[in-house]
Amino acid sequence: MYSWQQNTKRKINTKKKNIKGFINSGVLIFTLLLISGGIYLYSINNSAVKGYQVRQVEKEIQELKKENDNLKIKEAELKSLYRIEESSKNLNMEDLKNVSYIEQTGPVAMK
Repeated sequence: MYSWQQNTKRKINTKKKNIKGFINSGVLIFTLLLISGGIYLYSINNSAVKGYQVRQVEKEIQELKKENDNLKIKEAELKSLYRIEESSKNLNMEDLKNVSYIEQTGPVAMK
């Protein structure tokens, strides 16, 4: 017999499609969390390494400042008049007794 209704097949089992969609979104969320966690750990580790390097540079700066201070003290000692007189005696130099200056006037303008 002929019927006026069209024969259509209905899908009864639609749960598999929903489960597949749920699993795909779950895997996507897990992957995103894993990637963001990796980026977070990388940034924390990078910050720790930079902090360590900054502390090392600060220690080096302090050591160089101390060395600079010691060198300034040594420079002052070496430039002192006492040290110069002592060095001149060690080199068998004699003190000047009569100093004479020569004045010369010439074509060069002097102030």
